[in-house]
Amino acid sequence: MTATAQQQLETATRTVETSPAGHVVSLARTFDVHPEELWAAVTIGEHLEAWFGRASGEAVEGGRYTLPDMDVTGEVLATEAPRRLQLSWKAGRSRSELELLLTPAEDGEGTRLELRHTVPADAYWEAFGPSATGCAWDAAFHGLALHLADPGADQLPALARFAGSTAGAEFTRASADAWYEAHVAAGADRKPARKASVRTAAAYLDEETDLS
Repeated sequence: MTATAQQQLETATRTVETSPAGHVVSLARTFDVHPEELWAAVTIGEHLEAWFGRASGEAVEGGRYTLPDMDVTGEVLATEAPRRLQLSWKAGRSRSELELLLTPAEDGEGTRLELRHTVPADAYWEAFGPSATGCAWDAAFHGLALHLADPGADQLPALARFAGSTAGAEFTRASADAWYEAHVAAGADRKPARKASVRTAAAYLDEETDLS
């Protein structure tokens, strides 16, 4: 079955929580593969590079990794293959933590991947909310679904074309809307949460927006 962007929007679960370290932006979806296959797709460089971008490093505790296309570096804080991977995530001056949890689906079909990104409660969060992080991970999960459907293909060119298309812009806006709903469900006030999601979508799409 061909993976579609609409499937990502409709089948993924999005939640927002507070934590002592800031806010946890969580995205979860079930993929129709065994845990070992999904683990390989998110941890082994040659697989990761087919849908996520260039990567170096190993998924071993205490190891370091680099994602040069995103200017991201970090350390592997904990790993329990093929169930759990915890990373530090440093992009520019910003440091956060990322956790991937893989569990067999409740119906026995496939593997549930939950990504938990803990980000600081700072001015950036106040301006953009969970959409800033969540929209990027929605796009990444869509790329992962395409890769799992066709592991031998280089998905990056197609994903780049999609990102620059009308359909890609609609996907970004829909993702920002979904994260707005998750933000409100977590207790955020609707008006500032809506402004944050609209501001995020505009930033991703390089558009001007009037939030007065």
